Amino acid sequence: MYYKECGSKEGQLVVFIHGGFTTHESFMKQYNLLPDKRMIFVDLPCCGNSKQNEFSFESAAYEVIKLIEKLSPDRKVILIAHSYGGLVVKEVLIRIPNRIDKIVVGSTNIQQSLLFWLYTRKIGCHILWKQNKERYVREGISWKCVCDMQKDAWHKFNLSKLKGNSQIACLFLYAEHDIKEIRDSMKLWKEKLPNCKLYEVAKSGHNYFFDMPEIVNPIIADFCK
Repeated sequence: MYYKECGSKEGQLVVFIHGGFTTHESFMKQYNLLPDKRMIFVDLPCCGNSKQNEFSFESAAYEVIKLIEKLSPDRKVILIAHSYGGLVVKEVLIRIPNRIDKIVVGSTNIQQSLLFWLYTRKIGCHILWKQNKERYVREGISWKCVCDMQKDAWHKFNLSKLKGNSQIACLFLYAEHDIKEIRDSMKLWKEKLPNCKLYEVAKSGHNYFFDMPEIVNPIIADFCK
């Protein structure tokens, strides 16, 4: 799995996990966020410079876990994720909760909602296909594969397999103008991960990591000290 690295190689590992239909570049305004830590910004399978032809949240989590084991075998790590990236975090937490120090999760829906799935499928698949059409044609990635990312998401919008853990410090973000399913979902995370802070990004839409770094970056930097 491709990743861009920033910060200090001697610092604590921080893994940034982007949302659906984008790449590590959605975090480009966080490249200098934690200069004393070893920050890696991944491209999830089927996205950006990662070459896999199939996507699932479990397989993405395994790729993240392999990076953690390789880059930080003896020290707990921080995970920072946006939107669908939070579902990858969930899968990582199920498998290696004792390796995680802190998590930051922004605007991740965990409720089963047919309307939400149809909306993101319609918008996301067209965006993803448009952005990557030449590569998909060249590498034989089908429209069905692109749509399966959404199909897989529909089955993963819950925290039922995540055991409660009060040791992991958590920061949950959501936008004032996120849809209701997302705003409600961020409050549900607290039931499983009670050692948390909840923050609403005022006057913001869904992409506040990119659109409002002057607001979210100081909050995240303070949390990750």
